[in-house]
Amino acid sequence: MSTSARIANIVDELCRRQDQVLKELDTLDQQIEQVLKSLAPKPEPATIPVTIQSDRKAA
Repeated sequence: MSTSARIANIVDELCRRQDQVLKELDTLDQQIEQVLKSLAPKPEPATIPVTIQSDRKAA
């Protein structure tokens, strides 16, 4: 195998590994975004007045 063929094989392997790493980074980035969204403060739900039976008798 010639030197240029070996270099081409090495370059191909490096490109393949780089693509794999970039895909893994994208996946991790998406997971981090999901975690950060879950940690974001959520507004308190509006309170809904509920009439209790004893309140009706007093009214």
